[in-house]
Amino acid sequence: MITSKLLRVAALLAMVIVPSYAHPAVAGVAESQDAPRLSLYWRPVVRRWDHLVVEYADRRRLDPDLVASVIWKESRGDPTAVGPTGAIGLMCVKPFAWRPSAAELENPWTNVASGTGIMQQVIEDGNGDVYYALAAYNGGWDKIHRPWTRAYAADVLGEYVRAVAVRQGLASDGDWFAILAVEGLPDRRTVTVLGPHHRLTRYTDRPLGADIPSAPVAQAPDATVATFSGPRGLEAQVNLWIVEEGSP
Repeated sequence: MITSKLLRVAALLAMVIVPSYAHPAVAGVAESQDAPRLSLYWRPVVRRWDHLVVEYADRRRLDPDLVASVIWKESRGDPTAVGPTGAIGLMCVKPFAWRPSAAELENPWTNVASGTGIMQQVIEDGNGDVYYALAAYNGGWDKIHRPWTRAYAADVLGEYVRAVAVRQGLASDGDWFAILAVEGLPDRRTVTVLGPHHRLTRYTDRPLGADIPSAPVAQAPDATVATFSGPRGLEAQVNLWIVEEGSP
């Protein structure tokens, strides 16, 4: 009898200790039972937020693994993280007057809802230039040319392309590189190339005969990084291709 009582007390204590976060947008709706979509590249501290990340990434038309990469960079998956400038939570969102409060941003659902909204906005403001958009996410548009915001963008993209490569069945540090380019906006020609053995490189006009990868033509991308509304309401996408070394 005493043993059974102790077990019941222990169960009740466990229910109190385990944190529970209310979903602010769909309260009362059962969590999706779909199979996880985040790449197996991520550690469990990030993958445990799969349903949350996927829900808001889909709403913002972002690749969930890009959101996961920001979470990894900002908080290592810790919803209680606080940055040196007061940014809070999984995506280290600053609680400005026009955003949720500091207390509200401690809720992972509110935090990721806000963080992905910011990501969507900076990608749209940058006409799909994800490199500069990530730099703006980190420090604002007025600081996108600072070394630390550029390093931030390169780190997030580096982890992201590895996650996509693992989704494609490749080793995260294998012999491949990724190409990112905007499709749907004729005047946006900047291409970004990076990989485990390729330092991040960006170019707009590819020199004739130069040994520089170009965005594949008539080949389906391996990932759509983001879909956004460009100037004059044009629908555009940032696409990503994984190219194995030695491929024609």
